[in-house]
Amino acid sequence: MQIILFVLILIILGAVVYQKLRKKYSPLQILMGTVFVSIFFTGLIYVFNINEGGIKDAFKSKYKEVYGHKISKLSASIIDKGKSLGANEYYYKFVYITKKDNKEYVCEANEVFVQLIEDEYVFKEIKEECREK
Repeated sequence: MQIILFVLILIILGAVVYQKLRKKYSPLQILMGTVFVSIFFTGLIYVFNINEGGIKDAFKSKYKEVYGHKISKLSASIIDKGKSLGANEYYYKFVYITKKDNKEYVCEANEVFVQLIEDEYVFKEIKEECREK
């Protein structure tokens, strides 16, 4: 029900904005503006997804290098520790599923310090806590 109301409000808001713009601009100008805004937002979403995939891929390869096991599923989130960090320094929490000794484990790596140097992620230390799935 709430989703339907939200969509109806967005449709009404879009119609009101369209009516206001129609008085000042031609339909072709409105269409071009709409296309431009849509491409802009699509580009933003794409860039944010690439950045998130970059840290995930970097963590997977570092984990395989350090522990010798492959990660099958991974989620990452930035932790705000309240410390004053540099512009390219972050703390991450990683939760992942890995297979060790023919058993699947759910593991967490909390407070992993990560530095971004140009396009490369550098991990300080990975301490994991695992439990059997």
